[in-house]
This record gives sequence, structure tokens and C-alpha cells, in this order.
Amino acid sequence: MKKLFIAIFAMLLGLSSVYAEGIVSKKGMAGNLEVAYVSSKPLTTGMNMFTITVKENGTVIKGAKVSMKVFMPEMPGMPAMSSDADVMDMGDSYMAHATFSMHGTWQVSIVVETKDGKKQRLKSSVNL
Repeated sequence: MKKLFIAIFAMLLGLSSVYAEGIVSKKGMAGNLEVAYVSSKPLTTGMNMFTITVKENGTVIKGAKVSMKVFMPEMPGMPAMSSDADVMDMGDSYMAHATFSMHGTWQVSIVVETKDGKKQRLKSSVNL
């Protein structure tokens, strides 16, 4: 089902299926919330767009405050790098623009604050 979604998405964008293989699609639990994020294209250095969906018991959560941060920890000879993504509420989903300054493994932190003030965080990672 996931591959079918990616193939349809790629066809709509006029991309080849080879190009679609690099699209990131991940999900996980943030407390009792299921958080999923999908890149609009294969990840590259620079600005990347993600669609984030938040569900509780299979129901889409609307009107939450969502934030996304990507960061790479400090390594020998290299300082830590991070970027706070701009996140916009799109109704049934959230759109985020995150910037990756170099290739490598980036940590992803998505925080969801629901209308009742509860905050839940999804920790994940992506590779460029």
C-alpha cells in the first residue's frame, strides 16, 4: 500500500519511479498520538518539504501546534548543526520546510501540542 501511494504520488508529480524511491516516509508514536511524516521528494541538502499527519485512535487531529526540528550532533572537528522547520497548519495535515546543511544522518524531533495543552514528541532520523 505504501509503495502504491509513493508510485501514485510520483506519477502525479511527473517523476520516475526511480526518483520516488528516495522519498522518506516514516511514522511512530508520540505518547498516544501516531505521527507520520513524508518528504515531497528525495531529501537533499538545502530546503526540504514534509507533510506531517497526526492521529489519535485513527482520527486525524486538527488544530494542534506542531513543531519540527532537525539536528546533527557534534562530531570530532565539526560543531552541532540544527534547524527549526517552519510548520503550517493545512487542515488535515501540517506542512514543514526543514533545511539540511550537509549529507549524513539527521535527527528529527516533531513535537505536537494538542488543544488541551498536552505535548508529545516523536524522535526519528533520516539519512541524506
